Amino acid sequence: MVRNIGKLHFCLLLCSLFASTLLAKQVDIVSPKGKLRAEIVIDQHVTVQIFNNGEKTFEIKDIYLDTDQGFIPKEKPSLRSVKKRRVDEIVKPEIKEKNSQIADCYNEVALTFSDKTKLEVRLYDNGMAYRISTNRKGDLTIYDEFADFIFPSASTLYFQQDANMNSDYEAPYVSKKIQDIEAGATGNYPALVKTPTGTNILLLESDLQDYPCLWLEKGNEHLNAHFWKYPKTYNVDGNSKNRRKILTCEDYIAKVNGQRSFPWRVFAVADEDKDLMSNQLVYLLAPKCQLEDYSWIKPGWVTFDWWARRGLYNVDFKAGINTETAKYMIDFAANFGMRYFLFDDGWTYKEDLTKTIDGLDMKEVVDYATSKGVDVMLWVTYDLFDSQMDAALEQFSKWGIKGLKIDFINRSDQEVSNFYWKAAKKAAEYKMVLDFHGAYRPDGLRRAYPNVLTREALVEFEQNGGTYKDNPDNRLMLPFIRNVAGPMDYIPGTMNNATKRSFRFNHDTPMGQGTRAHFMAMAAIAESPMQMLPDPQSDYYREKECTEFLVNIPVEWDETIPLESKIGDYVAIARRNGNVWYVAAVTDWSPRKMNLDFSFLDKGKKYKMEIFKDGRNADIRAIDYEHETVEIEGGISYPISLVSGGGWVARITTL
Repeated sequence: MVRNIGKLHFCLLLCSLFASTLLAKQVDIVSPKGKLRAEIVIDQHVTVQIFNNGEKTFEIKDIYLDTDQGFIPKEKPSLRSVKKRRVDEIVKPEIKEKNSQIADCYNEVALTFSDKTKLEVRLYDNGMAYRISTNRKGDLTIYDEFADFIFPSASTLYFQQDANMNSDYEAPYVSKKIQDIEAGATGNYPALVKTPTGTNILLLESDLQDYPCLWLEKGNEHLNAHFWKYPKTYNVDGNSKNRRKILTCEDYIAKVNGQRSFPWRVFAVADEDKDLMSNQLVYLLAPKCQLEDYSWIKPGWVTFDWWARRGLYNVDFKAGINTETAKYMIDFAANFGMRYFLFDDGWTYKEDLTKTIDGLDMKEVVDYATSKGVDVMLWVTYDLFDSQMDAALEQFSKWGIKGLKIDFINRSDQEVSNFYWKAAKKAAEYKMVLDFHGAYRPDGLRRAYPNVLTREALVEFEQNGGTYKDNPDNRLMLPFIRNVAGPMDYIPGTMNNATKRSFRFNHDTPMGQGTRAHFMAMAAIAESPMQMLPDPQSDYYREKECTEFLVNIPVEWDETIPLESKIGDYVAIARRNGNVWYVAAVTDWSPRKMNLDFSFLDKGKKYKMEIFKDGRNADIRAIDYEHETVEIEGGISYPISLVSGGGWVARITTL
């Protein structure tokens, strides 16, 4: 279980205790250091106004549920009690995504209304969150959940615009003035609002259990909460990779137990762009670890066969989905100290996950991998795995499988949100780690079940096989938006690098838009306890110098310090694992000079810095890089130069 360290203050202050008929018009609460203030206004419905450094920044208007038992809280709600508390503790996460310790410090107010509905509002210095709790007998049918999100005029929204209830969550981020977005347009979370004064408000959610995902919809003036309805019919005989594509829906979004808490609606607030990268509210607001023993969960690097088997060369066998190819890739993983080998699509017949295709002996492969210190993972489709979960997991366990990549989920309704929790729990029983693809963004599940190491929900490297979507412009939004929600399986580290001018589609051996140093730096920038190498193993053998550095970049971190960064333009970050620091920087298609602040190192102390940076001709030939080792002094400002789509990454150790 998660261990909480430090002083825990549960100052349960009964600020006011009201008779059920008494109406309170406003309740205020401030964050621990006074940076944020919330005014909770009770009128026709409940509205929360948020002030940042004394200036009104945004408001959430008319918060309520529309149910078969009426509005919850009911119209013109009567307040029964107000309870406030302060929490100040340190959380030690089981998997160190950003830090080995997380400060969990907030002030909270709980409003209980005469209909026994409760509204909790938590205020951190870097954000706020609210949730509704109900106390009704029997079940509730939720027709809709309402909230209007009101931001200053001329604010800009960065989001994945999408209108498909069967979304794969792989749309590129777009930026639009909220006032210019057409009414009825929808998009999914996370979504970032930048106000005209430069304040960032990132919209997220946490503790999503037995409930559909929250999306955004543009109303006539403001952004509104949007939910996809509960599925009614599917294309059962359709695409084998996504059989449960929704065709029609019920008139409600969820049926739930009447006594429950609903998901946290989360709003991360940052005055500077870089401060978004250190926000961990989604994790802190999630349920604590549900596993008694999590020692078997092993983060690490993965090599897999999706593109690799189509691009192998200098081998003495016919590459494909077969035992020989698998053993070759396992040898590669062992040679470079990688933890996992993943069989991607094609290892099984489409209708039975307990059998392999002809020419593949899974038990022989797994036994061989075990002898080499490598664990094996399998790719499965959502529909087939859900229908065969028990039998499949039993067979996988007999083979010795240690993890699964579950793909083509492509939905975010209540039914499928329950699948995520079911899959995480069942996989944990068999001591298997998970990677969700074709999946919605992280929602805190990974805290409850830390065997959920990563997930997709972004435009990532594989898009380069047939689109221009994974380009530096989109990539430079990910650390500020998608990665704040939780780990992302971006798949960094391609050796097949291209400039903007030289990029071409090639589905068998995709190019990466950006320089060699850019993609190596992304391994330290893109947060994920499970990192995957995209290219054929032959390429990495050829580029051994880069490969050895790349796969030794840790996937867990004791400390993360964002450096000077700007949404969509450039990112710089420092991370520590033990006594070793990694510093990485990437830019968009604009060449850039930067000064990296090394004040996180002891001032005056000497360090060795091993660097991979853009080569002299990387602006023309993106594979060009320079590898050097220099001596530096802590506390200095270090200048770097990045070409168009360029990057820089360094490993820093004590002399």
